Amino acid sequence: MRKKTTILVLVIVTIAFYCSYTVYSYDNRTVSNLSAYCNIDFRGVIDPQTNTAIGATLSIVDFRYHSGPLEKFFIIDIDGKTYKIDSIELSAQPPTYSQKDFPTGKSFKYTNTLFVTFPPQVLKEIYQANTIKIFFKYTDSDSAIELPLSAVDLQYWKNQLLSL
Repeated sequence: MRKKTTILVLVIVTIAFYCSYTVYSYDNRTVSNLSAYCNIDFRGVIDPQTNTAIGATLSIVDFRYHSGPLEKFFIIDIDGKTYKIDSIELSAQPPTYSQKDFPTGKSFKYTNTLFVTFPPQVLKEIYQANTIKIFFKYTDSDSAIELPLSAVDLQYWKNQLLSL
């Protein structure tokens, strides 16, 4: 009986350690670019009368196990020139525990959305950029998440601003 209890305790401790490590490693993941870290959606805003880009928006959707919300902090680095963007909207949703969400990877994770509206003066620099880095931050973190755009994402952003 004692041997079975010891084995059961070891199995439970192993499962708890594995789950803790999985949560920690997911929330503190390292990746090579922004779209590998989270879902992003960049959209150019076109004036229908002149057919020119008059603005752009970026939506960043990140899923985490930790409940700490995003901070109202966003910096874009365009070829070494940084801009702190203040036009930011945040939203957070609690995790879902529905069985239909298990295959999507959203189960037990908080959904954090950062929506940024870029000022017109930054658009031309985005269109001419060779490299872009994005910085955003969670309230429970001491350092910002700093990730570059992939070459494919950078080209997509430029295509959204073709009319400049």
